[in-house]
Parts: sequence; C-alpha cells; structure tokens
Amino acid sequence: MPKLNLILAIHNHQPVGNFDNVLEDSYKKAYLPFLEKLLAYKSLRFVLHYSGNILLWLNDNHPEAVDIIKTLLKENRIELLSGGIYEPIFASIPETDRIMQIEEMTDYIKEIFRVVPKGMWLPERVWEPNMPKYIAQAGIEYLPVDDHHFKLSGLKDKELFGYYITEEQGNYIKIFPGSEKLRYWIPFRDVSDIIEYLREVHKEDESRLLTMADDGEKFGVWPDTYKHCYEDGWLDKFFSALEENKEWIETTTFDEYQKKFYPLGRAYLPAASYREMGEWSLPLESAKEYENLLSEMEKIFGDSAKGFLRGGIWRSFFAKYPESNHINKRMLGISKKVHDAANIIKKKKTDFTGSKALLHELWKGQCNDAYWHGIFGGLYLPHLRSALYRHLIKAESMAEKILADESITKQDVFFQEGDIDCDGYKDILISTKTMSAFFTENSGALTELSVKRQNINVLDILTRRPEAYHTRISETANSIDNATKTIHNRIFTKEQGLKNVLVYDNYRRASLLDHFLNYDVKIDDLINSSYIENGDFINGHYEIESNIDKSRVRLFKKGAVFGEEMRIEKLIGFNKSGIRVDYLLEGKYNGIFGVEFNLSFLGSSYTAVNLRDSVFYIKDKGLHETIDKIVISDEISGLKMEFVFDENIDFCHYPVETISLSENGIERIYQGTEFLFMNKIELTDKKKIGFTINIGE
Repeated sequence: MPKLNLILAIHNHQPVGNFDNVLEDSYKKAYLPFLEKLLAYKSLRFVLHYSGNILLWLNDNHPEAVDIIKTLLKENRIELLSGGIYEPIFASIPETDRIMQIEEMTDYIKEIFRVVPKGMWLPERVWEPNMPKYIAQAGIEYLPVDDHHFKLSGLKDKELFGYYITEEQGNYIKIFPGSEKLRYWIPFRDVSDIIEYLREVHKEDESRLLTMADDGEKFGVWPDTYKHCYEDGWLDKFFSALEENKEWIETTTFDEYQKKFYPLGRAYLPAASYREMGEWSLPLESAKEYENLLSEMEKIFGDSAKGFLRGGIWRSFFAKYPESNHINKRMLGISKKVHDAANIIKKKKTDFTGSKALLHELWKGQCNDAYWHGIFGGLYLPHLRSALYRHLIKAESMAEKILADESITKQDVFFQEGDIDCDGYKDILISTKTMSAFFTENSGALTELSVKRQNINVLDILTRRPEAYHTRISETANSIDNATKTIHNRIFTKEQGLKNVLVYDNYRRASLLDHFLNYDVKIDDLINSSYIENGDFINGHYEIESNIDKSRVRLFKKGAVFGEEMRIEKLIGFNKSGIRVDYLLEGKYNGIFGVEFNLSFLGSSYTAVNLRDSVFYIKDKGLHETIDKIVISDEISGLKMEFVFDENIDFCHYPVETISLSENGIERIYQGTEFLFMNKIELTDKKKIGFTINIGE
C-alpha cells in the first residue's frame, strides 16, 4: 500500500563560547542517549545535523559518538547535513564567508565521515530570497525551512506535503517545509496523538511527505525532557510506534526522497524565519500587539491565522539591540581585513595553516547565538558575547599584523571614520597594536575598548531595557503546572521578587558619558534610573574629529545645564600603556559633573587606593569620597586597569543587572558594573578635568 513518507531531521548545536560543562551535560542528556536509541531501532532512518562547533568538540572529546555516527552512516540509516561550520545567520555575514563556511563544513564532514553531504541546515531557518544563489554555489542541493515560510507566500497546509524548487537568477535549490505542528508535538504530546495525526495526513498517495526539523536538545536538555524522553520512555514509545506502523509510515531522508519524487512546484519565499522568531524580533509594543492579535485571530481562523500574521525579520534585531548591531558591524569590518590578509598569504603561497587559523577565528565570531534574543538567553549572556569579541579581536590582530608587515610604511595604527555602525551618527575607530577604540557622535560615547593582548572588550555591557515577557513575570510566579512542555509554551521565574527589581535605562550604556547631577544624588536613584539629569548631554549629538596622525580623538558639544549654555570638549589620546582623557568645561554650574564608565570584567575585583585595603567585587555597590586612583583586576583574563585622576573625585559603583529569559526561565543576569567618577565643581568660566587609564597585566 502507498506509504506516508516521514523525515525526522534533528539539529544539534551549542554556541561558540559556551561552557564545557554545558556541552558535557548536553552530551550526556541528549546527544549520546539519542544516538544510542537510533542504534536500537534498526528499521528507522533519520537526518542529523551537528554544527561544526559541536562536531569538532565531539571529535576531540567523545570519539565514541563519532563512531556511532559512522556506524549509522555505514548502515545507510542516517543522512548528515552540512551548513555554516560555526552556525552563522547567513543573512548577516558577507557573501564570501557564507560560501566558505558551508564549503568548510562540507569538507570537514567528508574528512571525518567519508561522505559528501548534499543538504544543509539553515541556522534558525533565517531565509532571504537571494539565498539560493550562494547556497547552490557552495554545492548544496536542498535544505529544510519551516512551513511558516511557505504559508507567508500563500500556500496552504494541504499544499505542503512534499518539497518545492526555488531559485535566484537561475541558481536553484530544493526546499522542504518543516511542520510547525510536529515541531510542537514531538516529544511533548502523547505518541498516540502523533500517530493519529500522521494517519489523518496519510492518503492514497505514495509521494505524500511530512517533515519535522528541530533541535536535538529538546530530547533531554530542555527542562524536564530527559526524564520525559528516557526515564519515562517517551522516545521508546515513539520509535516503537513508528516501527509498528511501518506498513504505512516510512521514515526517510531528504536525499532519498528527492531522488524518488518530483517537486510539488516552484515557490518563492519571503524573508522569514520560524514564526516565533518573527515575534521576538519585533519592537516591544508591536510584540505585545502581535501576541494579542494572533490570539484573537486564532479564535476565528484557527492555525491559518499564523500564515497571514507575520512578525518582523531577523535583521530587525540590529535595530532592537544596538549592542548586537555594533558587534555585527565590527565583524563586517574585521572580515574585510581578514580576507585582505588571507589574500596576501595566498599570493605568497605560504603559511596555508596560518590562513586557515585566521579564517576560523573570524568565522567563530560569526556564530549566531549572541546576536539575538528570544526564548534563549542569547545576546543577554555575557559569556557568549565575550566569546564573539574574543575571536573577532584575535582575528583583527592577526590580520592587522599581516597587513602592517605588507605595507610600505609598516603602519601600526588602523583608522576608520564614517557611520561605521550605520545608525546615522559619525564614528571613529582607532585600532593600534594594543587596543581598539570605537567612538560615536551619539552621546559623545566610547562604545568599545578592546584590549588585544587578552582579546577582551572591557566595555561589553548590555543596556537594561523592557522586554515583552516582563509583563508575564507576576503570572509565572503564581502558576503551577507540572506538565512537560516545549520551551515556547513554558515561562517561569528562577527567583522570587524579580518584578521588584525591573529597572530600565533611558540611554544606551556606554562609556565617557557626561552627567550633570545634583549634589545630593543618591546611589539608589542612580541604580533605579530615578535621578534628575540637569544637562542635555546624555543622548545628545556631539561633534567628532581626529588629529592629523590619527592618535587622538576630540569630541565636543554645546548644550545646556539648567537652561544655561554649557560647552564640553574632551580629548582622548592613545599610548602604548593606555589612554589619556582631558575634559574642558566652559559655562556656569554648581553641582556634580560625572563621567560614566560601564565595564564588563566577569571575574574582577577593584580597589579605591585611598580607602586603605578596601576591596570591592563586581556585584558590590558603594559611594566613596576623595579618591585619586582606582585599580581593577580581572582574575579570569589577568587584565588590570588603573584609573588615575588629576584631582580627587567621589566614586560611585554598582552592578548592572538585566532580567532576561532563557530556556531555564526568567533570571537575573549580571552584565557589568557602572563606575561613575564624580567631580564636585563650582564652575564660573572654565575648568579642566583629566584622568589616565593604564592598561596592563
């Protein structure tokens, strides 16, 4: 009798920079037990994808898993997919890197497993219409996306039981619609419900196909799923049911299916990802409206409402989160340097290994997870952001050394000027042998200070901003539900009282930010963003320029304090050991002039020298008087920073913490520490204020 074809494609990935214990835990709870189950059910066929980051880790740490995969391949029971080796969002990286990352992943699979994959995994299923061109050029013939993509183009559920052809300028590939229903049901619904749904889909048509393509972590790593899948036996029940119904269900692979059956037609998909991603990428108010509107429309139209109510596109995260946009635009600039340097190596026909190492550092910095935020922590996780910076800074340093050695002048300063981060404000980027500094006209801020010896951006901090799920914190604290659910339907708090510590900033957290405050300002007012700002310099437009030798940056603005004219000029100069900052204030003012730095040392302590053996840690808060030197030591990186002030100042510090969502619930996360250097001034005309930042080990 004709059979229902079923493709079960399992995607396994961990972000670049994730902790080793997280990888090990995922291996023990999901990756290994799932492979062992596949070995036991010999009549079933699956599609597996491991991101390059996981595959490299498995090869180094768990060769027994690699051996199981080889066995399954030898028995023709699985198909392996290629993809970007470090799981980038392809729409966000240069086209050259898109093709090279796929080719590198394909070559690695060929080297380890002696097979050449024809299909690939599309990270987060982020699709844009130009993709067929470079995917085909990378040697890929087909890939799964979500059925949501097809529904946005007008196709109905009944038209999605197969695959389609799509193309760009004559470069074509085959695209398979992954079922959202199966993605939500497996492994969270009773097996009998899933089999009944498959029976409903099964018709007297031998070409009918259903595809489920989703994360492997849902089989053991997501909350409560290890017990559900293995201890309570859900996975055994599901696999047994598939075998028991094999007279009408045939598990197959993308390769096998596309060899046997013709496409359903041609389809052109809009820019999209899976449906939830479109919601997460929306601005706050629009995200709330989307959720409410979808709920109302589903009451009338059912699931078909999802096909016409679309959210934003993945690129919108760059508008939603300036911190993400900054990393992305820095990555684009570093990519150009890396490929220029790689071309020099190629022309000289030397050091092929060095060229590969250079490219891999860049590609690791393109890993998608810390560029966005949804149900997973992503951008909100400092260790993932710091990993991107670590690899990008290292790639930049390696590339600049090659470019400097090749240049006639043996340049030791790389300079870029213009709207580098594409936000409408002029920027200046100065990159020396020891550090990179990024300045912007927006608030006259320093938004990046990367120290190259340790490959760390010491200003890598996230602004406290509202998220749509913050409105649900009080709901989750009171709810009791013991059912095992997909994380898309599961939100809970990891500690009590989070609603009481929700605080939002009214400006982007950066450094060299200029405040005019009352003498009686309280530290809790600063923490809670409830203080009074007497000037208009925060969020104001500064002018920016550099000197002839590109070693100094000048930022200046005419503004107002208490309605009276005030002019600020700040001159920042660079030397081998650090930075010199000189302020000139012109106007009349009695009060506090504060310079804000937001620093992100994840394992640091700091001392105020005048306070006699007083040591403070990253989550301490305090307000101290008459300080002339502050020393910050980071135990993890070995980096030390000294702030040495020309005159005694008052010093305020407190942790910056966000309330954010991850697969384990809503939690409080330390992002960095604000340091506010406060000068009590009685200004009648002009005043100079200065300090030196020494950076060393």
